[in-house]
Amino acid sequence: MTAAPAPSPTRDGWGDAAKGILIVLVVFWHVLMKQYLQVDWRLGVPVPGAWGLLGDVVWPFLMPLFLLVSGFYASAAVARPWAAVLRPKVLRFLYLYLLWSLIHAVAMRAFPDFPTLVPRTVTEFVEAVTISPPDTWYLYALALWFVVAKVLRRVSPWLVIGAAAVLTVAVSAGATAIVGNRGSLLADGTFFLLGVHLAPQIRRLLPRVTLPVVLGLVAAYGAAFAAMRLSGTQQVPGVWPAVALLGTAAGLSAAPSTARLRVIGPALVRLGRRSLPVYLLHMPLLAVVDAVATGWLSDARPAVQLVAAVAWPVVLTAVLVAVCLLLARLADRDGARWLFDLPARRTSTAPGPTMRRRLRAPWRLTLAVALLAACTVAGARATAVPGCADDVRTTAATTPGRVSIGGVGDVLLHDVGHRVPVDGGAGHFDAVRSWFTQDLVTGNLEQVIADDTGFDKCGDRADCLSFRSERDAAQYLEGFDLMNLANNHTGDHGPEGYAATADALSEQGIASVGARDQIVCTDIGGTRVAVIGFAPYSGTNRVTDLRHVRQVVAAAAATADVVVVHAHMGAEGPEANVVSGEPESVFGEDRGNVRAFAHAAVDAGADLVLGHGPHSLRGTEWHAGKLIAYSLGNFGGGGVFGAEQATRYGVYLDITLDHDGSFVSGRLRSVTFEHADGRPVPDPSGRAAALVDRFGQRDFPTSAPTIDDAGVLAPPPQART
Repeated sequence: MTAAPAPSPTRDGWGDAAKGILIVLVVFWHVLMKQYLQVDWRLGVPVPGAWGLLGDVVWPFLMPLFLLVSGFYASAAVARPWAAVLRPKVLRFLYLYLLWSLIHAVAMRAFPDFPTLVPRTVTEFVEAVTISPPDTWYLYALALWFVVAKVLRRVSPWLVIGAAAVLTVAVSAGATAIVGNRGSLLADGTFFLLGVHLAPQIRRLLPRVTLPVVLGLVAAYGAAFAAMRLSGTQQVPGVWPAVALLGTAAGLSAAPSTARLRVIGPALVRLGRRSLPVYLLHMPLLAVVDAVATGWLSDARPAVQLVAAVAWPVVLTAVLVAVCLLLARLADRDGARWLFDLPARRTSTAPGPTMRRRLRAPWRLTLAVALLAACTVAGARATAVPGCADDVRTTAATTPGRVSIGGVGDVLLHDVGHRVPVDGGAGHFDAVRSWFTQDLVTGNLEQVIADDTGFDKCGDRADCLSFRSERDAAQYLEGFDLMNLANNHTGDHGPEGYAATADALSEQGIASVGARDQIVCTDIGGTRVAVIGFAPYSGTNRVTDLRHVRQVVAAAAATADVVVVHAHMGAEGPEANVVSGEPESVFGEDRGNVRAFAHAAVDAGADLVLGHGPHSLRGTEWHAGKLIAYSLGNFGGGGVFGAEQATRYGVYLDITLDHDGSFVSGRLRSVTFEHADGRPVPDPSGRAAALVDRFGQRDFPTSAPTIDDAGVLAPPPQART
């Protein structure tokens, strides 16, 4: 005698409400992690950090709860014959998984900056959908776990639950290999089995759960999560699954109470029944928003940023859900149900109204998608960064087919306010000017060169530094070809002072770079070299805005053969010689995560990164075959820099690159200077180069280039093979 199928739970309102809440949380979490936290928030209040913490709290139980609820709904299906499960469940989800993986792969190719993995070739696509499922992995998981649940239907529920617990702990301990997106298929899939086997108990017990029980479970989850994070025990076997299980229980217990809410409950029930289109559509839509809005939010005024930081996650989540539902409705009206379900079996081949209805063009959906595409293209063009212009300055190369570059760190010629040095910087570089023989000699000019503009950022404050030389001091920079102005002192005397500095340099034949989206290019013997300046400040290409870093460097790399990045970044002072890999700050300013910045620049196409700003030397690193100098130190000081001995050292980087930007040779020449006059002089002892080598070996033991006693620089041993 065949057992009667279990009653269908599909009309349990609390179950649909739970799915509605879950899909909102999925969209909300993606909004936070893939768009909101990519914005360069320049606020003095920790609003973005609070949203990020909320995302961390949501994540541990989100997908387990999703699969547990899915298992609850699957309990009726797995009790039916295989024929009733195979097509409507397994084949349907596999079909949708492959279809939407393909749609996502095609759509996401237009958004290279969006933080998600996108297959680029047919081989990568096949690998993605079979080995490491992409963003539509939930469909893949459902198809897999429907089969597993069907096979295990007659196995004792407690045996399955016990095996699920063991597997989950084993996965969290790293004792077993995992197939799936973020390691979720095996660990979270066990919750699907729990939902299948505990469906009768869930259906019986949940409606009886009282509000105090819900609040108690929520409080217990919050306490467990906080204890796990504060103690750092999330890597201990079983801790993470236990916390996720507690959060899942808290979320599931809240579903009946939520479903009974007068307005919100019915809305969530309806949303839960349409959760699949939201799941499938929200990621490409989020990529569109990311391409159009992230840069705008990063550059917005502080007041606008503050409002957006508070409201944006909620507003964008609501908008994405609404647009997904609208597109799904248009697909239904256009007869494009095949986007969300297996195509229906054809019952008749005779022409007639049914055939005509099936073949009609989905014009509403097509029009909506075309409108979204047009908005995306318009937004992308509006925020695009132009590369090198067609007419660039042309010079000869010392060695055909190669480019030699001389780079220094912070340069301060003279300061009117401090009246040092007494000659106004006239002989500042006399002792080292013979080194300036490379095709492109460049440094960071950390001062204004202009006549009095009538504005001084310091006013009457004695503890403030504002650096300015008279306009005729620009001639003393003879030998330099380009100076970076992206730093915290070229704006000391307002926009007029900045513009006057650029003009004064130009009159001496010295180019300057540093404004937002500015790329300065030079043709050196047929090799086009692009230079970009970065700093942590408004009006510049900010080191804190990694999205824009990648965008502007990629724009330069697309139109130049060699890309050189100047970066004023990191903490300051005699002890600021460490690259920690963490965000750095000084004077209340966010000076960026210098390692994350440098790696992002190189990965986007930079061939050389010249760092400055700490006023202390830092190590060098070899990343993806490119040299990163995290701080070249002070190249003299105009009598103001160098108050401490550790800041009285600098290096002159002499590096040669091939036409394609690959490293040929490099050398560090050491300088030192006295605080009194600040003139850089050669240091035969090679002290500065030795410090760079020591700091590099300390901070980058496997990726620091080697520097010998003569200052000759070579890639690390593992990079030479």
